[in-house]
Amino acid sequence: MPPTTVLAYGHPKGGTPSMLAAPLVALDLPLRVLVRVRDDGQTVIAFHPIGAMLRRSGVPNALADKLDAAQQILLKAVSP
Repeated sequence: MPPTTVLAYGHPKGGTPSMLAAPLVALDLPLRVLVRVRDDGQTVIAFHPIGAMLRRSGVPNALADKLDAAQQILLKAVSP
């Protein structure tokens, strides 16, 4: 198996209000990002966009937008 890492992340200040607004969100928390090396040597990142997932679950847009912004910061930090 090529080098592969799953990063799990979250914080009660973001997750708790989300779960209070839509309890089934707890099935997807903590969030995860997959970082792996493909057979051709290229590093790729895979993740589920948190904003879209939260909106589908009924979380208010303001909260979904806030967590989406936080996810973007993390993705920039782990991008090759």
